[in-house]
Amino acid sequence: MSELTKTIKVPLWELKEIADTLRMVANAFDSPKRESCLDRNVMRSWNHVIDLINGKESSLHENIDYYMKVGQTPNINESQSNYE
Repeated sequence: MSELTKTIKVPLWELKEIADTLRMVANAFDSPKRESCLDRNVMRSWNHVIDLINGKESSLHENIDYYMKVGQTPNINESQSNYE
């Protein structure tokens, strides 16, 4: 098994903490504008963590949007609404 295909178990509460930290960083740097590489990477990471919390795998189109689409922010399931 290669390093890229390894799977690990992470408690949901830890993913929520990571999502919350990425949300704060995105807000502090106004990252949804995606003006810098840091902005784009923060937004892509935040979206990927939210997808994991929501139990979904992002599509290729979504991956591009996460990196490039100005103003796009993660969507949380209704039960996780305190992270919007």
